[in-house]
Amino acid sequence: MHRDPNSPPLLCSCAPPLQTVSKTLFVSAGDLSGDFHCSLLLAELLKRHPDWKICALGGSKIRATGAQMLGDTSELGVIGFASALAILPQTLRLRFRALRWLQNNRPDAAILCDWGGFNARLLPDLKRLGIPVLYYFPPRSWQKLGSGGLSIAPLCQAIATPFEWSARRLIEAGGSAQWVGHPILETARAAKSRDEVRAEFGVGESQKFIALLPGSRALERRVIAPHIAGAVEILRRRFDARFFVAATTGTTARLRKLFSGEVEIVENRAFDLLRACDAAIVKSGTSTLEAAVAGAPQVVVYDVPALLRAQVRLTGLLKKMPFVAMPNIILERGAVPELLGDDCRADKIAAALGEILENEERTARMRADYALVCQSLGENLPYTATHQTADLVEEMVLGG
Repeated sequence: MHRDPNSPPLLCSCAPPLQTVSKTLFVSAGDLSGDFHCSLLLAELLKRHPDWKICALGGSKIRATGAQMLGDTSELGVIGFASALAILPQTLRLRFRALRWLQNNRPDAAILCDWGGFNARLLPDLKRLGIPVLYYFPPRSWQKLGSGGLSIAPLCQAIATPFEWSARRLIEAGGSAQWVGHPILETARAAKSRDEVRAEFGVGESQKFIALLPGSRALERRVIAPHIAGAVEILRRRFDARFFVAATTGTTARLRKLFSGEVEIVENRAFDLLRACDAAIVKSGTSTLEAAVAGAPQVVVYDVPALLRAQVRLTGLLKKMPFVAMPNIILERGAVPELLGDDCRADKIAAALGEILENEERTARMRADYALVCQSLGENLPYTATHQTADLVEEMVLGG
């Protein structure tokens, strides 16, 4: 199912809620971005159908929608074999709990969001139980070549993907996929303006506003944040600047141990910081798309522990992936600088950011590239990702 993006959805998101028998949905979303994107979808579904019951594996954002929580996935986003092994017992417990609940309750549908390592393994069980599945943010949806992520295609009744090429690949693999765009665009529409944020934090017109996004995972804070903190000390000597760290709930104390007292730590305001900044140091991941949508010139950084770095070299992963920053993957060229592994060091980070702050031509070119990125995220689609995906869920659950 790949409708013309210019045609209206089957069930208009502005229509009044349908009068139906209450339904029960199972939801599974991992990592902070999956938890957030899925929470927007659940809020929309519950606005249309207040009597629907949601039972979920997820984090604090999904919990805030009023869902009945079957387990917390907020600390289960990992990188590398060693990290995956460390959380394996907890992951297996969640899987057992989810399967037992599914067998005993047989919900009307399941919504899986991102978290392919866990969710893709649930698909055969959901198929066996006869529970229809919508997969939101399918695994490796950013990938343009190869077979990665395509095995889910025949196991899902519907797939809502943020990228147009992902929809094409999944359809070719036998799936029923629709390009819905990326919900990160919805965050941009709701955010404060650049001037409002700068005034709120008291940043002068002549001062540089630098946003720092060291990542949400504990491993990222441990490995990457010290290099960013070192870059701040170098940059402080070169520029009249204010520095702001984007933190998630409950991480301020841990980040304070890494950054000096002059660096301000702000929880749950990442997009506002990116919208207001002159430049940003951003950990590779979804945050690089946030920076692009916010129009923030960025240096993308990433590193892992030495053992995992050796594993990456041995597998030749970086040769298979010429870029890791999402804007570069989308555009298939180096639109933003990437400092990875041994290059993710304080002096190199400071030099790259300093060049952005002093080179207006490069900044303008980066922002022009961001406009192309936003088009690839569905900026010109007639409906938001959340609304289109909610329509797909209704169609699956209620029939269309």
